[in-house]
Parts: sequence; structure tokens; C-alpha cells
Amino acid sequence: MKVLLLFIAGFFAVLLQNTVFNVLAVAGGKPDFILIFIVFFAIFRGPVQGGLLGMGLGLLEDLIIGRFIGINALCKGFIGYLAGTLEKRLYKNNFLVPMVALVAATFVQTFLYWLLSCLIGSVVGLDKMLLVAIPDSIYNMCFAPIIYAIFYHINQKNKDQE
Repeated sequence: MKVLLLFIAGFFAVLLQNTVFNVLAVAGGKPDFILIFIVFFAIFRGPVQGGLLGMGLGLLEDLIIGRFIGINALCKGFIGYLAGTLEKRLYKNNFLVPMVALVAATFVQTFLYWLLSCLIGSVVGLDKMLLVAIPDSIYNMCFAPIIYAIFYHINQKNKDQE
């Protein structure tokens, strides 16, 4: 049941990101709700669950809007795994630490996406990708506190039930 809810939330994140916020892009950047969702989920659930959710939601994103099937799945799966490795090392009560992890994840994902797209023949300069990553990370930071508060609250509720 929880897996189904995660994918429904991910589906709505893809829709929001590519309909409403596609129109509200500033300097070519828009919030990546899926990345935010994956990073915060992985921070609370660990590398395996974070990586699996990243692969699943990345594939969903590829199927709905992707130009190349599998690139987002690989990038977001790696980011989910990487963010999940921080699970035991991060102090989750401090809201600033996960925000810094999210900014780093935005740049790592941009670099991975550029690298994989170069491997399949796309010719986009890294400088252009990084110029988009800057407003993306700022946009992500705007929505991150609200989404992190939701994840934090859910995690606290789950700990109380255990």
C-alpha cells in the first residue's frame, strides 16, 4: 500500500512539475519535485529504498516526458542511493543540512544527466547544463522546507508507532 502511495505522489509530482511549473520557469529553471521527493525519502529510509524509489520515479518521469528512456531512472536512482547513504550521518532535526544535500543532489544529477546524454550522442554543453542547475537548485530550495517538514513529520509519526 505504501509503495502505491509513493508512486501516486510521484506521479502527481511529475504532473505538477511539467504542467504548472513548466510555465513558471525562471531563467530556464523549474523545481524538480521528484528529486526533492527522492532525496528526502532516501535521507529517512536509506540507500536501498532511496535508490529503488529513484529508479522507479525516474523511469516514470522518462515514460511521461523523457526524451531518452532510462536516463532519469539512472540519474535519480543513483541520487536516491547516494542520499540514502547519508541516512545515518545526517542530523535530521536541523533543516539546513538536508537543504544543502538537496542543492548538492541537484548539481550531481545535472552532471550525471549531461554525462549520460553525451554518451548517447546529445550535444549539450556542460556550461549550459550548469546554468540551468543554478535556478533549479534555487527553485528546489524554495519548496524544500515545506516538503522536508512533511517528511520529517511522517518519519516522527512512524517512529512513535514503532
